[in-house]
Amino acid sequence: MSAFQLGNLLGRLALSYALIWLVMWLMLACLDWRDAFRRTNHWTGLTATLTTFLIGLIAAQSPGATL
Repeated sequence: MSAFQLGNLLGRLALSYALIWLVMWLMLACLDWRDAFRRTNHWTGLTATLTTFLIGLIAAQSPGATL
């Protein structure tokens, strides 16, 4: 695996985490950033992050995807 591919995977994972944190912060944690981090680091938040990450990978690998 090249550094380019590794960077893309880690960046996609970081953005997936940030997206889930933003959803937790806006909808469930009532704009409390500490509570949003606690909820995101719970197993349900980590599962949502992994699911978002995998959906993005699958969408990028589809035949119609362009880079």
